[in-house]
Amino acid sequence: MISGYIYAAVWFILAAYLFYVGIKENRFFLIVAPFFVFLGGWALADELTAVDLMSGAYGWIYRGVAILMLIICALKYYLHRKNDE
Repeated sequence: MISGYIYAAVWFILAAYLFYVGIKENRFFLIVAPFFVFLGGWALADELTAVDLMSGAYGWIYRGVAILMLIICALKYYLHRKNDE
């Protein structure tokens, strides 16, 4: 369906924006932007292949990468808050 391609395009557009902001303002976005590229690539691969990449073992890989990124963002936030005190 066309919505899968739109979904992938949104992730790629957000990644491009985060790269732009990361270069201009905050270097942390340079860490987050590749994750958005991963999400866009995953959504595009899910749309282009016959394999359902959002369930089964592939779904767990997807969730694992998302959890890893969540942990990295939480640690960065915690360290930033700790340094501000």
